[in-house]
Amino acid sequence: MKIAAREWNLLAITLGVVVCALTYLALEPYLLEWKGFRDKQEELTSRLERAENMLARRESVTARLAEIRQGLPVFPAGKKVEAELLMTLEKVAGQHGLVLTRRTADAEKEAGDLFETAITCDWEGELAALVHFLYAQQTENAVSDVRHLSVQPASGPHAGLDRLKGSFTIYYAYRRENGATEGKTEASPAPSAPEAPQPEMDTL
Repeated sequence: MKIAAREWNLLAITLGVVVCALTYLALEPYLLEWKGFRDKQEELTSRLERAENMLARRESVTARLAEIRQGLPVFPAGKKVEAELLMTLEKVAGQHGLVLTRRTADAEKEAGDLFETAITCDWEGELAALVHFLYAQQTENAVSDVRHLSVQPASGPHAGLDRLKGSFTIYYAYRRENGATEGKTEASPAPSAPEAPQPEMDTL
């Protein structure tokens, strides 16, 4: 049986496709492994670049952190700061027409020589009052950070169209004079036990 040239070409193409498919199936695990290796290499390279950038900026970052630390308010050891922070918060809110309907202070948290207290408040007022209050709070003599803020239309018969309500949580950072947490005082040393009397020896 004589096979035409065209049939030889089709057979050769078919064999080539089969060989390529088998080769791909055989090499697929290695290709996936190589791709995973390349991805890890790129990730490590990116991490290395970030680490080098951090090292290059270490001095400036350290200086900035020291500047921020020095700017933190300092409270005496053992003094409860919640009442003072709440009074300041209420004063600033009143100056800008924001009504604080509920105020709750969390327990003080310690991180090394730094301390943090979170205060959560329910508020009611107009949008302009909220914006002015938040701006003023950021410029007070305390390093504060608003990490939660909710806003919704106020309800009730006397609530106008511009009346809003919601809640916010402000975290205050500060230092203490000797690093002691609030309400803690240094324990006085225990009195030493009296020395036992020594028996007297008669001399001859």
